[in-house]
Amino acid sequence: MHFSLLRPLQSSAVMSRYRKLSTPRLLAERLPALGNVLYVPMHDPVRSDDKLPSGLLAGSLSLAPLLQVRALLAVSMIDVEGPREWIECLDGSGRPRVRLYLLPDTDYCAWDAMLDCGQPAPLASLPSRHSIPCNAEATMLRFRWRRLAGLRLLQAETAAQASELSRQLAEQMTHFRFTLERH
Repeated sequence: MHFSLLRPLQSSAVMSRYRKLSTPRLLAERLPALGNVLYVPMHDPVRSDDKLPSGLLAGSLSLAPLLQVRALLAVSMIDVEGPREWIECLDGSGRPRVRLYLLPDTDYCAWDAMLDCGQPAPLASLPSRHSIPCNAEATMLRFRWRRLAGLRLLQAETAAQASELSRQLAEQMTHFRFTLERH
């Protein structure tokens, strides 16, 4: 299930943010427990100078940015359309690589457990706002990982079984995001 990004964050939104240090391995181990999430890769290619973890592979090119994650930025927002919660997965330079959106079908306990792991990190070094590129494509996914010849392979599949509420919210959120980047 793919969604294109279409409308902006409202300026009257109330936000809270906090940052945790993480590793690609820790993230890969915790992602499958989440169930359905809205996955938005930032379409910034993996560069040859980016340090990638040993023993961990991405099952597809769209998952490769997860191998660069060094911190998680948890964001909660309340606006006229209701509450939103997402995680920005940041690389070692603080660049957003992926955004994961909480959905009604997401396991909320697993979401909180993922955010409870890792060490707290200061927000001071972060830009005030990270934008999503206009060409970003959101997909409702479920993650899994498996061992493959001594390696760990992170994979994802399109969420075939999603509640109507999750589908509607994913559609609403993706329509909600795009015009922000155009103004």
